[in-house]
Amino acid sequence: MSRPDMSPAARRERAGQPAFAEQWHAQVTAVVEVLVADGKLDAAEWSRALGAELDRRSAEGAPDTDETYYAAFLGVLERMLDEARMAGTEDVTRRESDWRQAYLSTPHGQPVALKG
Repeated sequence: MSRPDMSPAARRERAGQPAFAEQWHAQVTAVVEVLVADGKLDAAEWSRALGAELDRRSAEGAPDTDETYYAAFLGVLERMLDEARMAGTEDVTRRESDWRQAYLSTPHGQPVALKG
C-alpha cells in the first residue's frame, strides 16, 4: 500500500506557513469542531457526509484542491444544519446577506458590526 500524497495544508505547515489558505477555511472548520464538541453534530455522521460529498465532487471531475475541499465542507455543514433544523437555507442566506451589507457599509479600517 502506498502512502497518500501530502495534503496542501500539510505541505504549507511543513514549509512554516499557515495550515489554512483562507481565513474562512479556518472559521468553517472551527464551527464544525464546536458543533461536534457540543453534541449538535455527530462526528461519525459528519465524517460520512463529508466523505460522500468529496467522492461525489471527485467523480464529477472537481480538482483535488483546498477550494474543492472547503466548498464541500461548507456545503455539507449547511445541509446538516438545515436537516437538523438548526439553521435553514433561508436563515443562512439572510445572515450571509446581513454580513455582506454590514461589510459593505463599514468604513475602511473599522470593525464590521452585525446588527441584530
